[in-house]
Amino acid sequence: MAYSHFSESNPELEPILAALPPPPPTFTEDLVAAREHFDTQFIEISRGFLRPNLPHATEYVTDDHKVPVDGGEVAVRCYRPHSLQDATFPLFFWVHGGGWVFGNLEQDDYRLRMLAVELHITIVAADYRLAPEHHFPTGLNDTYAILKWSVQNAQCIKADLSKAFIVGGQSAGATYAATLIHRAQRDKAFGQHRITGQVLQIPPLLHPDATPDELKGKMTSYVQNATSSLILWASHILDYYDKMQGSPSDPELSPLLQPSFAGLPPTYIQVCGADPVRDDGLVYAEKLEAAGVPTKLDV
Repeated sequence: MAYSHFSESNPELEPILAALPPPPPTFTEDLVAAREHFDTQFIEISRGFLRPNLPHATEYVTDDHKVPVDGGEVAVRCYRPHSLQDATFPLFFWVHGGGWVFGNLEQDDYRLRMLAVELHITIVAADYRLAPEHHFPTGLNDTYAILKWSVQNAQCIKADLSKAFIVGGQSAGATYAATLIHRAQRDKAFGQHRITGQVLQIPPLLHPDATPDELKGKMTSYVQNATSSLILWASHILDYYDKMQGSPSDPELSPLLQPSFAGLPPTYIQVCGADPVRDDGLVYAEKLEAAGVPTKLDV
């Protein structure tokens, strides 16, 4: 249990956690009700924390678009600082989380408005079709189509990829973001527009059923943190994987199984000590560092 010490909670935090109700046994017994709860309660709690720090509406510009994908179209929201000049900005491509089953463009909307203004960047927020209605790799392919759209429409969205081209995601969105990086590295369409960085927040990067023997001594957080988190249990994640119906050993679903990490862009990874997917991010950071990729890790 190489990383087990990260699950030890600070004594000052324990009474706060003890006062909170546990999550339900599963979020997806009634998927319609669960999504309604996620879209109204979960997202609104997050927005409530951020609302006092929102920049004024005159400080940023948002534009909504529809991007054609195989079998339909998906929504995209672009953010940039308001500028009187015809300025262009570094590009940050963002994929929301939600267990591949929940989520939409609203959940990170406040945070992305703030980042666009504070960091003076253009942000493309990608939506994607969700499981179980759309099985893997539909959502992944949607985000990849939007990534290509972002490059093709850089001038329209006031992005200058020569300043920076960073791809990031949170939770399930980080799974997709990590795979997008690997795909783009092999795709000639990105030959003139190399991705310059990636940000992976609390990333699920390995289906537990596909854990290689040599990693089983390190990958213990699904057991150690099975019910430690007050937001997400191991059983929830396994349920989400089941709804995706992807092969556990597919490197695009389990990016930790990618054959090579050489040449990937500088990476920033954030993991949480009580998270069932904690060890995914920690071992991924090890693999990146071993391949010579500049990597920063925060726990």
